Order: sequence, then C-alpha cells, then structure tokens
Amino acid sequence: MDSFILGLQTIGAWLLFGAPLLQAATELYEEVKGWEAIKNKHESSKRKDIGKIQFWWWLLPPLKIYLEKRRIQKIQKTYSDIKLSDETRESLHKYALKVNGWSGVTIGGWLAAIGTTWQLVGNFELGPEIWLGLVIFFSYVSILITIKLLIKK
Repeated sequence: MDSFILGLQTIGAWLLFGAPLLQAATELYEEVKGWEAIKNKHESSKRKDIGKIQFWWWLLPPLKIYLEKRRIQKIQKTYSDIKLSDETRESLHKYALKVNGWSGVTIGGWLAAIGTTWQLVGNFELGPEIWLGLVIFFSYVSILITIKLLIKK
C-alpha cells in the first residue's frame, strides 16, 4: 500500500508541475498578445522589426519564457513613447506578474516532482539512471502536453 500511495504522490507532484506550466504559458501568451497589439497599432510609425520567438522553444520552457520576456522588453523600449491608457498599462502589468508567479509555482512543482520521483525510485530500489530517465520523461510529457494544448488555442 505504501508503494501505491507513493505512486499517487509522484503523479500528483508531476501534475503540480504540468498544470502551472500550462497556466504560465497561457498568461505569457496573453501578455505577448497585448504587446503585439500595441506594436501592430503603431507599427507604421516605427520601422524596427521585432521578430517572433519560434514555438519550438517550448521544448526548453525556461528559455522560451526568457526569450519572450526579452522580446516584450524590446517592444516596450521601441514603443516607450506611446502613451498607454492606465487600464492597458495595468492589464499588461498584471499579465507580467501572473507569468512570474506561475513560473515560480511551476519551478516549485518541478522540484517537488523530482524529489518525489527520487523517493519512488528509492522505494523500488532502482538506480539513479532510472530516476534521471523518469525525470526527463515526465518533464517532457508535461511540456509536450502543454504544447499540444497551446496549439489548439
């Protein structure tokens, strides 16, 4: 019974990684969409091309989030002379806070999942290579599910 409970705990820990990852990605896209709208609205006055970040970067979520945040900063800098309404500015700021918050929860969930997976592997007296394989496997299952759900939107 202990092994069964530990298995459930491990599944739960991985869900605590995957669900916040999806939420962070969703909030990030909302923030990007807001800045994209500002960029598109004022594009004729600025000739600077700010490219998009390729979708495949989601295979490395922390890097994807970093690149999108850097892109948002470029848009903000390029269009800093544009006067935004207080409502728009507040809305974009809230998205940024949500992305940061959900990213923190995602990292915390991932760390909990790593620890719980270690306990599960130890309970069955399997080696560290099995643990590493499971961590990589479950990490990418979560990431790929997030990608699949984002593509549907």
